[in-house]
Amino acid sequence: GYNIDIKSQDLEDDINNTDISICNNIIGCMHEGTCDENCTEAFKITKDEFLRCKNFNLPLPRLCPNCRIYENFNELPKPKLYHRSCMNKGCPNEFETSYAPDRPEIVYCESCYQKEVV
Repeated sequence: GYNIDIKSQDLEDDINNTDISICNNIIGCMHEGTCDENCTEAFKITKDEFLRCKNFNLPLPRLCPNCRIYENFNELPKPKLYHRSCMNKGCPNEFETSYAPDRPEIVYCESCYQKEVV
């Protein structure tokens, strides 16, 4: 494990109450390895990261980089999937696609697509 210098809950909420020396500390991730996000359990704030937070008046991160990436990814809108049939003549395959039925594109199943392109 890591020798954590500061727990994330002990970080200042206001970036203006912290100086760049925070970059010398190992910070415990708020998830403490209990999530399914490949938590590293500890992290350091880089000088660039600190300055970016300072410039935009943002609080310091409480999560390790892996947990931050997973959280940001989970906030992205999920594509709507439509049940479609392969448009290659005689192919009975059905599948899910992000192409809506009212769109002009011709959609093939993976097998027919591979035969067409190769």
